[in-house]
Amino acid sequence: MRIGFLLIPLIVSGCAGLPKYKAPLANQPTATLKINHDFNAPFLGYSTFVNVHSEEESCGKSFGAESAAQLVILDDSNPLISPLNPDGVNLVADKKYTFMIMSVAGMSNCTTYASFKPKAEQNYEINVSGKLGAYDSYCKAELVRIDGKSKEASPMQFDYYGNCRESNN
Repeated sequence: MRIGFLLIPLIVSGCAGLPKYKAPLANQPTATLKINHDFNAPFLGYSTFVNVHSEEESCGKSFGAESAAQLVILDDSNPLISPLNPDGVNLVADKKYTFMIMSVAGMSNCTTYASFKPKAEQNYEINVSGKLGAYDSYCKAELVRIDGKSKEASPMQFDYYGNCRESNN
């Protein structure tokens, strides 16, 4: 148990050097994005960390770039983690965003990458789910658009979805 609590800060420390996401200027057209997470995980809880960048390349050195930032931190039962933007954020409309979504429970973690261009005055959610365990971990992220009036969720496709490996180029 104690090792699990120690591993989370070590994993997160690699992302801690990133600045926090800055909201768009008031005169820019925006869309809203909320991240939700729901995992089958050990009783000690789990956390989800979402970093973002706005460069055109989905993979490679992009998360070390100047446009990278900590977007959202969600936590379920870990007193060592402070949430960040749990109620959502505004994104500049018609700009490509790539997300590195990492969920952690104890010594288990799962990471996926996804990107899309939000449209002005739209509401989006990314729902992250799966299983985090010592022997079997998997995760998935799903993008939905939420209708502003009816609150109905419509599934959408990411522009990119999968796993990336940082490049040395």
